[in-house]
Formats: sequence, structure tokens, C-alpha cells
Amino acid sequence: MSSQETSQGLPAHLQSPLKAHWGFSDLRPHQVGPVLDLAQGNHVLALLPTGGGKSLCFQLPAVVRGGLCLVVTPLVALMEDQCAQLRQKGIRAEAWVGNNGDRVLDNVRFGNTQFLYLSPERLTHPLFEARCGFWDVTTIVVDEAHCISQWGHDFRPAFQNMTSLHDRFPDAVWGAFTATATEEVLRDIVSQMPQGVHSHVAPMRRPNLAFQVSRWGDRDAVLLHDAALQQGQGLVYVQSRHDSERWSQRLQAAGLAAASFHAGLPAKEKQRRQQRWMSGQLQVLACTSAFGMGIDAPHVRWVFHAGPPPNLESYIQEAGRAGRDGQPASCILYVEDRDFDVMQGRIERQFPEVKQIQAAYQWAANASHATYGEQPESPFPVTESQHLPALRLLSLAGHFDLRERSDASAECGTITWLGSPIHEVFSPSLHSIAQWIERQAPSQPMEVDLSRLAKHLNRSDALTQPSTSAQLRMDLEALDAMGWLDWKPVSERFELTWTMPRQATNTVSVDRSRLELMLRKLRDVQAFAKASQGCRSQHLERSFSDASHVPCGQCDMCTGDKKQWRQALKEDLARGAIQPQEWLLSKPPGHRQPLRALMATWYRSGFIEANQNWIRWSGKEAQG
Repeated sequence: MSSQETSQGLPAHLQSPLKAHWGFSDLRPHQVGPVLDLAQGNHVLALLPTGGGKSLCFQLPAVVRGGLCLVVTPLVALMEDQCAQLRQKGIRAEAWVGNNGDRVLDNVRFGNTQFLYLSPERLTHPLFEARCGFWDVTTIVVDEAHCISQWGHDFRPAFQNMTSLHDRFPDAVWGAFTATATEEVLRDIVSQMPQGVHSHVAPMRRPNLAFQVSRWGDRDAVLLHDAALQQGQGLVYVQSRHDSERWSQRLQAAGLAAASFHAGLPAKEKQRRQQRWMSGQLQVLACTSAFGMGIDAPHVRWVFHAGPPPNLESYIQEAGRAGRDGQPASCILYVEDRDFDVMQGRIERQFPEVKQIQAAYQWAANASHATYGEQPESPFPVTESQHLPALRLLSLAGHFDLRERSDASAECGTITWLGSPIHEVFSPSLHSIAQWIERQAPSQPMEVDLSRLAKHLNRSDALTQPSTSAQLRMDLEALDAMGWLDWKPVSERFELTWTMPRQATNTVSVDRSRLELMLRKLRDVQAFAKASQGCRSQHLERSFSDASHVPCGQCDMCTGDKKQWRQALKEDLARGAIQPQEWLLSKPPGHRQPLRALMATWYRSGFIEANQNWIRWSGKEAQG
């Protein structure tokens, strides 16, 4: 970190381990308050910007305080990486993931472990309850603390189990950390912590980030055009796994070294793609929200969003992956008006009516052969995917534990050729597998074993390059997403476990109040996207009650000078007819729609004339 970013005069008992373990001589200014408070035994709530180094804010004081630090986090996939980073620094850390509980908790008790990372669901696990009484817990950390609040964008009910830690470890100091929380969420977090919380709210402003919103033209075509012009590495955020696969193919066809990244990829494949992107072999990842949390990638020069995120909290987190090295970076949201209707429908489908919820509950009872008052112990697969939205709500209400199966290999399934494909330009490997399937399964579903199919295709030279079952599965998912075929894996992705005794189906209900909250948050995104005056950065900051800054001076609204626009259009038309689409594409993405509106105004006023290909002066002088 640069000297301009650091504080001065850190006490020696903190500065020494900071230098020994992390190699820093000092902290950034916004880190000092939380670190000092935690080290002195004060409870802390810290709202820090993305890329603000919040992990160091609790790791350093926990090391100084000694004993065991419990880190309760929803980011299960990153626990082992975070522990590995601590071990590289000479700090003893364990992550309770999968079925490693016995070994990990033995190490905690007998191995002088300094950090134990675990999910909130583990707090009610019998192993935790049986062994936590032997631990010297001095620090308790709630990571991604907005998840503890029912008003948060990513509420996770299992975080309510945190309250049990008050009684178990009454002398422990608490730290809650988040990068995205409204005042309402911050108040809710404080209410669930011990008394006497010291709050630290750092300014959100990242002065090196330039925000724009593109609302002109065909959203996808414009994004592809702009992505092909970018220098450096970037991210394109999408909303679904299918979108991730589809966009990776489009980006490749546009000439970019691209790959998809989403939660449905095997762990090793995700790690491989992340490493290829981090090393510069890939320029861009088409990713869902599964990418980014805890990943230290300072070199991201641009982050595009293909359509609106569900809330501004998600947008700030995802856009905040850009420019963590402090160098200028671009954050552009590409939207069309219909995108918000699509997103609203997607949100509403997450909250089925009571009749659908009770039908899903009855299906689960039948599938597990659960009688009234019984609580079956064994998990069972979700074989009826139409019940998933209702089962998610029932899981949030505490009836079930719904989780994705780690052993869902999807090696077998059925392929159905759909006949009239959507016309897409994609890679030769996808084209060759599509041609082979069209010949082999032109009308009837074909049952396949991917391992055997990959070997057969490799022997027959039907593919442009050798394939594995994992690659073949990803190819089939991509072709399914693009509408060429229907791929149905046999193995089920999700399984259910009863967490309370079965009750009469007609008495089952769930809390659907979060539907209005999520719709309100979507309206906030819409207001941000459609704003026509002010400053993008200030708009975001006002949404989180951080309005202390002057305009950023670099977003599309701050740099949008109508007088200069009129002058530029006049000068270009004075040189002759112009092709409007090419002319608009040469302008910054956030300026194109108002420039198109200026053209339309001049056309209606008779200042310019147009045909399908060009516009030119009509001979009448435009004013201003």
C-alpha cells in the first residue's frame, strides 16, 4: 500500500505482527479504527468499501488478543482459500467444510488453532454443541454481516443462530463486517450484537471508478461492441448459469479470450478458470455472482453488467471488483426497459403462493414417506424441479435444509435435439458436437453416459479437439442454454433434509414479506439506471446514506455536457452525412441515448433529414 493510503503511529503491539505476518508497516486510514477497537476489547460494526481490506481488520486484532477467533461466514466456497492464506502467513487456521468436522474440531481443541472458519448452519450442529465448551473463544466475527439482517439483500436465516453465542462465550469481543448495508440494515445488525457496539462507516466513494449506464440500442450487441474495444482484463456479470455459458460463447465469437464462471462448474474447473483469468490467459469471464467474493484481483480494468442486478447492494459489490489497484476503471450497466419486467417476474417466482408452497411440502412428505409428527433423518433428492422455489422458502422458514449435492456428477442423462435452433455464432467445438447430436438424435431423446460418449467421440474424430466428460457436460449445458437441444442430467442437483417434524400440510405457511422488500430494491436499481441528472456515484451513496461527497466528475452524467454534444453533432454534420449508429457507437456508452434523443429532436424540428442509412443537414440552422 502507498504511503498516501496509510495511517501513522500504529501502536507497536499491533505494528509488529502486522509487519511479521502481512508485510505491511501500517494500515489504511479506514482500517485503523476497527483494528484498535477490537484489539482493545470493544465490539465493532464496520462498513468498509469493497476492496477495503476488511479481513485484516479482524485478523490482526484477533492474533494480538490470542485465543480462538470464530469467523462465521456464508462464503463456504472461500473458507479453505482464506485459511490457506493465513497458514502461509504462519497463522494456524481451520475451515469446517464438508465432513471434516471431527478432524478440524480436534485441531481446534488440541492444536492451538487461532482461527476457525464455519458457516452459520454449523452453530447448531451436534459436534459444535458438544465441543465448543472446551474452547478459549476470545473473538467472534460475523463476515458479510448484512446476511444477519432480515432487511439485507442476501438475508440468511441461519445467521439468527448467532445469538446463542452470547451465552456460550460471554467474554468474547464481537466484530461484524460488511461492504454493503443501508442504515436500516446497520441498525438491525447492531440490535443482534452485544451492547456497546462501536460503529465505523468508511466512505463508499472509490474515486478511480467511472460509472455509466447504457440504455441505447440492442443491449447485447452494444455490450459486445464495447467489450471488444476494452484494454486489460474484465468481467461481464450475468444473472444465470445459462446466461454465463451463452455470453462466454458470444464473447469468444467477438474475438475475446473468454470463459464462463458460475456455481454449476466443478470445483477444479472453477479453480482452473480463475487461475487462467488471474494469470492473463483469459481477458474476460462471463460470470454470475458466484465469482468475486474474497478474490484478490487488483488488475480488473472494466466490469460490465448484461442487464440489471436485483439490488444496488449487489451492483456495488460486483462493480467494486474493478480497479482495486487504485488505477482508473470502468463500470458500465447495460439495460433495456424490458429487463426490469423480466427481473420483476424472476423475483416474484421466488415467492410462490400458499397453494404452491403446500403442494411442495406435500410432495416432500410423500417423497420421504414422512408421517405426521415424524422427522426423517436421511436426505432425499429433489426430483421435481418445479417445487424448488417453494422448497427454498420452506427451507428459509426452517422446515428443511435444502442444499446442492456435492456428489451430483451429472454423468448420465438424455439429449433431445430441438430441430429449429436459435442462430448463434459459436466456437468450432460446440458446432461439431451440435452437428453430431443432430445426426444421432434428430427427433427422439437419446440416453447417454458422458464418460462413454466422450471416449466414443474422441475415437471417431467427430470433434475438432479431444474432450472429457466434464467438458462435454459444459458443452451440452451451453447448447441447452442457446436453444439447440434439451439436456436433462439424471442425477439431481439438490437434496432435502427435514429439520423439524412433519406437520399437517394445510397448516404450513411461510413469510412472503421479503417479496415487497426485494421489489423495492429492484425499483431502486431502476431509478439509478434511468436517472438523467446528478451524479451516478452520489446516487449510489445516497442509497446508503453516504451523501457527503461532491460529484465524481467522471461518470456519464457528470461528463455529459449538452452544449458540447450539440456542438459536436453540428461540426460532424457540417462535414457531410453521417451514419447515426456508427457515430453513436463512437461515443461513451452513457452518452448515446441522450445524443440519440438530440438527433430525434433536430429531425422533428426540420434541422436534419434522414433515410435508413444516414442523417444530414436539411439546410435549416439549429439553435444552440
